[in-house]
Order: sequence, then C-alpha cells, then structure tokens
Amino acid sequence: MTDQPSKLPIATPNPQMIWVAGFAAVAILAGLFGTQYIQKPAPVAGDTKLEQAIEAVRSGADQTALSALTPLATSGNSKAQYWLADMYENGLGVTPDPKKAVELLGKSAEQGFVPAEQHLGELYLQGDQTLQDFGQAELWLHKAAVAGNGTAQRELGRIYDLGLGVPRDPSMAYGWYENAALHGDGLATTMRDDILKHMAPADAAKGEQDAKAIGVDIKPVDIKPVAS
Repeated sequence: MTDQPSKLPIATPNPQMIWVAGFAAVAILAGLFGTQYIQKPAPVAGDTKLEQAIEAVRSGADQTALSALTPLATSGNSKAQYWLADMYENGLGVTPDPKKAVELLGKSAEQGFVPAEQHLGELYLQGDQTLQDFGQAELWLHKAAVAGNGTAQRELGRIYDLGLGVPRDPSMAYGWYENAALHGDGLATTMRDDILKHMAPADAAKGEQDAKAIGVDIKPVDIKPVAS
C-alpha cells in the first residue's frame, strides 16, 4: 500500500513556454492579417483639398483658394465655410461682402465649428459687418467659450463687465476673465486684474466662486488654439 496517487500528476505548464508560444502565435497572425490593421488610413480626398485651399489663402493665392473652397463650402464643409467667410469678409479675391461672410459663418457655426462660433459672436458684438445684436453675440460666444475657446471666454467677460445686453455683473465678468486667463489669454489676465482692483472683497470672493462654477462647464482642451 502506498500513499502515492495511482496516476502521475498532470505536468504544470511552464509560464515562460506559454508566453513564447503565445508570442509566436501573435507573430504568425500579424504576418497573415496584421498589415491591414497597422497601416494608417489613407488621407480623405476632401481633407487634402481643404488643406491645399487653406494653404492657398495663407500664401495669397486668392483665386486658387476661392475655386477650391467654394465647392467644399457648398457641400457643407464647416471649415471651408469658415475660410470662405474670411475671404468675403476681407475681400480676398472677391468683392467684400459682409452679408455673405456672416451667412457662411452662421452655417459653419451651426455645425459646431468653434472658430466660427467665436468669430460670429464677435461680429454680432461689434456690429461692424452685421447689425449689432448682443443676444446673438452672447449665444455664439458662450458656445465657443464652453468648448474651451479662450478668446470667447474673454469676450463674454467683457459683455458682463460692461453690461452689454445683460445686467452688469463684475463677479461674472471676473469668472469669465479668470477662465480665459487659465486658457492662456494674456489680455484676459490684464482685464481680470484690472476689474479686481475695483471689486469689494465680498465681490472678489463671489468672482472666484463664479470662476469655478464656469470652469466646470468648460470642456477640457489643449491650451493651443483650436485648429482652424
């Protein structure tokens, strides 16, 4: 009689051997199928055309840019609409047409293109290219501001600082200036510091609270300007 089991125990696999075998299997599969997964997707033709058109605008080749941007904008490309609006606003290769520029910016902004939201809000705030409309200015600047656009945040601060279409609210102005400053807007830093000089301690404390509340709603983004 023996205390040993009647059958030999099942050998415990060597972990190192399992790893080697697994790696070999992955290598074989990668050789058979991996190429289609690791290759970068080919550039979309529309994106390439847009990049070329934008480069044409920047280099001063207005007619080339106009010819390339117009069909893209007509097809609904929000970036093309934004850049074509810039051409009509500034008369680059075309007769200046503020109405057309605002129309194109509106189409781009309605698709959520942040630079268009910002600039459309600024145009309504200034009233140079279109009728001044503080309500529309606040609407579009707010959309761009919560998307992380520092310039829009600063301009919202100015709206509350000066009471443009809204009751004057130094604490809320401070809150927007502070968030714009945190997003790297140097002018907003100056405006924040200036308004702080004229605020009572209680108002300054409320301004800090407003800044934190505003910051909660702002989408985290890279400090670099939004690509346009």
